[in-house]
Amino acid sequence: MNSKIKLAFEKIVGTSNIITNDLNPFNTDWMNKYVGSSQIVLTPQTTVQVSQILKFCNENLLKVVPQSGNTGLVGGSVPINDEIIISLKKMNKIQEFDLNSAILTSESGVILDNLNNYLLQYKYQMPWDLGARGSCLLGGNISTNAGGLNVVKHGLLRNYILGLEVVLPNGKILNLLNKNRKDNTGTDLKQLFIGSEGTLGIITKANVLCIPIPNEKKVFFLELKSFQDVIKVLQKVKRNEQLLAFEFMEGRILYKNMHRHNGNQLPFQFQEDRYYVLIEISGQSINVDSFSMDMMEFTQEIIMNQSEKEAQFLWKLREEIAESMGKMGYVLKYDVSIPPDKFEWLVNQIYPKREGPFHVYYGHVGDGNVHINIVFEQLEDLHKEEDKIEQKLFGLVKSEGGSISAEHGIGQHKRKYMELQKGKDVLECMNEIKRLFDPNGIMNPNKLL
Repeated sequence: MNSKIKLAFEKIVGTSNIITNDLNPFNTDWMNKYVGSSQIVLTPQTTVQVSQILKFCNENLLKVVPQSGNTGLVGGSVPINDEIIISLKKMNKIQEFDLNSAILTSESGVILDNLNNYLLQYKYQMPWDLGARGSCLLGGNISTNAGGLNVVKHGLLRNYILGLEVVLPNGKILNLLNKNRKDNTGTDLKQLFIGSEGTLGIITKANVLCIPIPNEKKVFFLELKSFQDVIKVLQKVKRNEQLLAFEFMEGRILYKNMHRHNGNQLPFQFQEDRYYVLIEISGQSINVDSFSMDMMEFTQEIIMNQSEKEAQFLWKLREEIAESMGKMGYVLKYDVSIPPDKFEWLVNQIYPKREGPFHVYYGHVGDGNVHINIVFEQLEDLHKEEDKIEQKLFGLVKSEGGSISAEHGIGQHKRKYMELQKGKDVLECMNEIKRLFDPNGIMNPNKLL
């Protein structure tokens, strides 16, 4: 960074939209695992400013990193070296909600929670939900094709994005905004940017199809004796169209987290050798009795919330797991897709008979997404084991037709395993698309590809 470059940025965005001090929150990822050395953060307020920034950077071969809420787990939104960070947090205007079509039009820097709060007046909500809902931004959700808690019912985020506005690396503004449910006019270019992790351009606006807030919902918490029983419950309830979420947790981690709560609040006195499932059903009208009957043959007791506050507490038991693991030591976090009945098998292949450091598996069993967390007391031990674990884990996942990343993306973390996942021909095709959009390689370098 030199005075000439900084002066050019000041002319584009103004001094109030440039940050050069206290950059650690922008240079460091959520897990404190990846740390860059950027000297400047730009916070544009308009699409035109984003366009001018990228045009200048492209002409001067300056590499950039687009950044949303910086809540990712694979180092995709922080610099590797001293790239220029373009933060979208000030592009936070919701433009409109069309009640007739249920389509929201918004800038990409709006926090997910704020979108839901805005939609509340219309009795609608966003179709995806994430644990980081209080800090993640719309553009980051879209650029990583975020998964989350409701995929089992509503499907992936990309299904609800009808249109985008994207700034290309050369500064050209690509208008792909569209509020038509049906548009059969050739290649759907917006899909290239969904899940591309900021490597092809910067998303500045989006049209999102929203869903009605259900009139009724209930949360159930089950204690089961084996993982096989978890799968049997899943098979039983997945046929029910009321099913919104099906989350699985090992008793080992819930037992360790019991000290965080008043014992009287807990649905069970958690046991390390048991398995626990959180299920939520929703709809304009739900049949709680029939749903409960489907589960009773596998468990002696089903805890069901009696109030919204109780429902939120039951969800908190699930959502606090990631944070609590981080406080135990240095954590390797893996997020893979594999057939649900293979979850336990996969973990036992990595550490047979519970050998090795403390580790647990949990996650979205309803859509085949397992989270594996392995805790090390010393950072040196983590680095020593990481490559060995990943080569075995990702090889096993691939052998079962799974995915090395279910919802958190590739970022820096899994880039070297993309050929394993995609194969040489597919990976080369992805690289060709990258070269077409970004021939100078300025966009989020050394991420994804």
